[in-house]
Amino acid sequence: MKPVHGAAVAALGALALIGCGVRLTHFNGPATRRAAVQLVEHEQPSHRLVPETQQPAAARQPVVAPKPRVPVTSAPPPPAALSPRAGGDTKGGGKAGGDGLSADACLIAKWGGVWALEGPRRTRYHVDIPTPGCDQRSAEVEGDSLATFPKAHGGGPGYALGAKGSKAACLRRACAGPGLRKPALVEAPTPLQAPPNGWGLGPAPGWMEGSPLRFNVVAIKAFAAGGSYEGMPPGQPLLLVFGGASVNDMLRNWALHVQRLALPYVVTCMDESLFTLAGNHGMPAAIFRGGSGEEASAGPGVVTTRWKYFRMDPRAFMTMGILKVRFFLAFLRAGFDILCADLDVLWLRDPRPWVTGQVATSALISFADIVVSTDVTSDAAENDRASWGLAQELNTGMLLLRSSPGAAVVCEAWVDRMKQEMVSIEKLPKNMLQWWSNDQTFFNEVHMRATLDGFANPKATDAARRERAAEHLRSIDRRPARTAALDAALKRLGDMIAAGPAKAGELEDVRGLQFRSRIGCDGQHHSFAIGTFPYELFASGHTFFSQSLQLRRGFSPVAVHTTFQFCDTAEFAWGKRSRLRERLLWLVDPDSYYERVGPASEPQPEPTELEYSGFLHLDGALLDMSSWPRPYMRSEASAAIKVEGSRSFIDETLARKSDVHTMRDGPARHLLLDSFQRRLIHDALALARAMKRKLILPPLQCWSDRYWNALVRGRFPGVRADAQPLPFHCPFDHLFDNEKWAHSDAPIREHSFLDSHRVPDRDPNPNPNPRSTPFSTATACRTATGTTR
Repeated sequence: MKPVHGAAVAALGALALIGCGVRLTHFNGPATRRAAVQLVEHEQPSHRLVPETQQPAAARQPVVAPKPRVPVTSAPPPPAALSPRAGGDTKGGGKAGGDGLSADACLIAKWGGVWALEGPRRTRYHVDIPTPGCDQRSAEVEGDSLATFPKAHGGGPGYALGAKGSKAACLRRACAGPGLRKPALVEAPTPLQAPPNGWGLGPAPGWMEGSPLRFNVVAIKAFAAGGSYEGMPPGQPLLLVFGGASVNDMLRNWALHVQRLALPYVVTCMDESLFTLAGNHGMPAAIFRGGSGEEASAGPGVVTTRWKYFRMDPRAFMTMGILKVRFFLAFLRAGFDILCADLDVLWLRDPRPWVTGQVATSALISFADIVVSTDVTSDAAENDRASWGLAQELNTGMLLLRSSPGAAVVCEAWVDRMKQEMVSIEKLPKNMLQWWSNDQTFFNEVHMRATLDGFANPKATDAARRERAAEHLRSIDRRPARTAALDAALKRLGDMIAAGPAKAGELEDVRGLQFRSRIGCDGQHHSFAIGTFPYELFASGHTFFSQSLQLRRGFSPVAVHTTFQFCDTAEFAWGKRSRLRERLLWLVDPDSYYERVGPASEPQPEPTELEYSGFLHLDGALLDMSSWPRPYMRSEASAAIKVEGSRSFIDETLARKSDVHTMRDGPARHLLLDSFQRRLIHDALALARAMKRKLILPPLQCWSDRYWNALVRGRFPGVRADAQPLPFHCPFDHLFDNEKWAHSDAPIREHSFLDSHRVPDRDPNPNPNPRSTPFSTATACRTATGTTR
């Protein structure tokens, strides 16, 4: 970001939380949160935070919200002709079966829901309680064409089929016609490919020869006799990571963290360039073999894109998702349990104690077919009542898959669903950038569409429910040692249940499981157990970078995923790198990045870096509100802030506009206070440019979180005040657009720069603890006090 002068400072304050183009709106309470939807239809009432006397007379009158516009609707186009697929009932007229529908009724599905169509108008009845596999035998509705099939009885009584009607309807055939895909369940079953040793028993000798993958020399040596991976015991996970050469710096950073922990891993490569690069850096790697046959027909074995960052290319990213899950299947069918991670996940501690059940609270998830991370940001979902986050969005950035039929069936369905989506993606403009369609979306769909067995529960007080869960868990891994460990874990749970209230807290802390089932490619029902990783230890970007939950509670997470960040572009993941640098977790910067004189990157140095020598560092806290007078008013900043939300919120904010000490937590207060912070950074940047020194940014504060949805008193919904006190130390990308700063002619360094051990000893920090030396905020506003090096 280039220096800003004069009157632009006030405008910068208004951009504090929208540096990347996101407008934030604060809604207070559930009622007004629902009103957020209406923003699409009309503007919320708004005011500027200006003194009452400066407002026009009309502005001081009561605000009346404009009436919402009535949406214009048109009748849906007539549906295309449909027919039951071959083998269905074809006789017209009358009713057939126990569902009360006509003989020509057939099935469609969309996002896990199932409907039966009947009659000339093709009205739809909702199959309220579908039987297992019902959605897989239904034709998938493409795009938004579900609305072309009108609801029977206008969606009123009679529209939903009860338990008996749903069961009978699910015996119908799938519909056929334009806008409908063939059922996901193939009519010609194919055997489920099992490992040579059997499920859960580890890889067989010579497994590489029969693999569809090609391995580099490093991997071959690691798995060979006497290699570091030889004799990996069944149940010990092999770490996998995926990527292409265009993001090789993120891959190298990932690998350096894993190598510190001495964990077995393989880099699965999306292109030949990365396969070669991995070998050059001593990383074990695999890529799909070329040739013909089943593997060639499964899809391309490499991914190409004209963008550096795959995430923004919908075709490349979905192709990468398909290829990634094909890698999963290749290792599962070889007999490996695998712990899969995205490139932007960093392993900071050994995850195996949680995966193998050495940690008491993970006793059950160590026996699950699938364990996945979540995007939960508070402990509200960390209990049996909330299903341990399984009812919310699951994040496949950290994913444990056992070598079991259940995990394999889920992966096969996942690949099939993504292949279906590619049909729609191919219709998008070639130069379109988008980020909302990804492989994770369809993992969640496959999971939620699987039939839930609500009876099986290893923590239930009913012994029959516990035994039903135990039967499934025993079927995952039949090794005697594993069965004995499972029986011991189940006995401990039984003892806790029998102990009653004395052990209730300990029992509650044991993470629970869900049991679901799908019909596999072999036409058989396969159940699978699924659980989630603990959200504090397998951390999202929000709990780690924004809440700083682990840091404040005094422990390191097992892994951190750089989610909930901003400012990533098709060129590079600027926000991810910035956050990792701030936490000293970005390990691949060249030595010159830390030198007084030298370029910031290799082999292509930043030209502006060569013009600068030394650093400029601001000392102390930027804002010390305890020294501010009461009340405090800043007219030029408050005039640039637009207040939106409920009537009560607007009235309260305007009433307290001149006293930042009493303003309610939220975006309006943040924008007002951040205007001071930006002025200091502006002055420091100007001074650094004049002195030709690189600016070491100060720690930044935020008085409101940043989110693409409604906030509650400046925080994510569900996040308590004690979990995220305000103000909080916020990442740079919360306030500024990293891409603009990266391409500016003023070099900067993150606030933690001097804490890095890579700063040369010959250039010691002149102030051993610079943040412990406070200084007056007023002085800082006038002079941008700093130390130079």
